Amino acid sequence: MKNLQFDYSFVIEYESDVNRCYYTIKSIPQDSARQKIQNIEITMIPESKPEYGHDCHGNRYIWGCNPLPHKLFKFRITGTAVCGLSDYEEVVQENELMIFRHSTKLNAAGETIRAYYARYEKELQLKNITSSLEQAKALMAKLHEDLVYEKDVTDVTTTAEEAMTAGKGVCQDYAHIFIALLHLAGCSARYVTGFITGEGATHAWVEVADNGKWYGIDPCNNVTDLESYIKIGVGRDASECLINRGVMHGGGTQKLETHLSVTDSGKGSSYLKKGFV
Repeated sequence: MKNLQFDYSFVIEYESDVNRCYYTIKSIPQDSARQKIQNIEITMIPESKPEYGHDCHGNRYIWGCNPLPHKLFKFRITGTAVCGLSDYEEVVQENELMIFRHSTKLNAAGETIRAYYARYEKELQLKNITSSLEQAKALMAKLHEDLVYEKDVTDVTTTAEEAMTAGKGVCQDYAHIFIALLHLAGCSARYVTGFITGEGATHAWVEVADNGKWYGIDPCNNVTDLESYIKIGVGRDASECLINRGVMHGGGTQKLETHLSVTDSGKGSSYLKKGFV
């Protein structure tokens, strides 16, 4: 169990005045079987009165409108997360099993991924492994060996098939490819976004359904011990977990900067080399 202090912020600078901005922000961790969230503080510039809600996957978000002209929008959230309370999430519902067994454009298996899975299905004898979690662990170890972590070779539109063909990518790509492989194995799997210890930006990993529970597993770092991970939200792919979305009038070109700091108040901070997009 770890007591993690997190501080996440982003700043958007606009070329010209934004006359009205409607925003939706998904960066609020929530309580679950594996984490408890405390002391949340949220600040925004310009100030507004946000509303709170939950999307179709249960992710918590805030939304609202900044009606006054502005050239800068800043959002900051701080708090404490007690993580590692359990190695699994809530009990899986039948409708979730169906929803997260079907691929999207971003994580659909193409020829390259199907060939990769077929090769290791035989080598790892996946058909003889009855546990989805154990299948996931076996596939994760191979993917971690074969895919190269490299920044700036993919972007938010890159599909799992494109990243697998290139043989490189970042945590988003690892997650999309891993979900595609798990779907081929007949497993229900979902994309997860959140924070991990260190300084940088948000991280992505995967949860696989096994025996009525969701288990977190990180193919980018080849780990299943997610004690240092703060979960924000889940979805079928990265597009359903975007932290910041908005519609604005005016503004012209814009510049976005993000910052994240997560420290372990008990043992200090640590850093996973491949931890950030």
